[in-house]
Amino acid sequence: MSLELLDPTSDELYWPPHTAGNAPLGTILVGRPNSTDQRELPPEFGDKRFLPWCPTCLILPDSRLSLESTNRLLEGRRQVGLLIQADLKSASPTDFRNAIRTRAPPNATTLAQYITRRTGHAEVIAVLIDCFEPSRLAPGMSRSSVSRKCRDFGVYTGRDWKALHRLIVASDREPTALERLAHLLGLDPRTLREDAHRFLGDRAKHATNWPGWEWKVEAALRTGGYPLVNQRRPSPEGTLRRSAPQQLV
Repeated sequence: MSLELLDPTSDELYWPPHTAGNAPLGTILVGRPNSTDQRELPPEFGDKRFLPWCPTCLILPDSRLSLESTNRLLEGRRQVGLLIQADLKSASPTDFRNAIRTRAPPNATTLAQYITRRTGHAEVIAVLIDCFEPSRLAPGMSRSSVSRKCRDFGVYTGRDWKALHRLIVASDREPTALERLAHLLGLDPRTLREDAHRFLGDRAKHATNWPGWEWKVEAALRTGGYPLVNQRRPSPEGTLRRSAPQQLV
């Protein structure tokens, strides 16, 4: 399985192992199976510390493997976009981006799992889910206890986490202006624009053009100053050798 990175500001595909650990936010991780191992996933796909902020596209020659079974195999550690292309080398950067855009929107649990993996604070997962879906408080939780635990966790309040969730859902699918999306979704355009700048910083202008929710959550964590678990860098050969690939079937 060969791996490549798609630069967010161009159509350039590259794989420099010495710098890949610092791949910029918005970069897409692309996996192409070799002709001899089309039934395997590279160990990097299942490694929670390997470029977790990169949306991931897997190219396969046919549809024998479903998207659901692929993501189930990864046990929530990475949400894959599946691209079926008979000629694996003919897929274009536009195809990769569309494969990411057509993934199912992340639910509250998916977002909370990403945040707890990146921060190393698994104990706040229920709190984060309550923030993303305030209509269903976990048993034994109250609004005040959620607010208190959010303050203990970091700078973002429960309302902030809810706003981040709203921004991600609004900007996840369509590469158009945030203001237009806000009108289509019945949201206040100014609020959505301010949220984008608050969580994404200078990358707010790319909120809808760069597909994927992972880089947006990562940007929000970095902007908020949350200490993050160290990521794993590629080996000089560009492949982690410590474990065998995972079987797709």
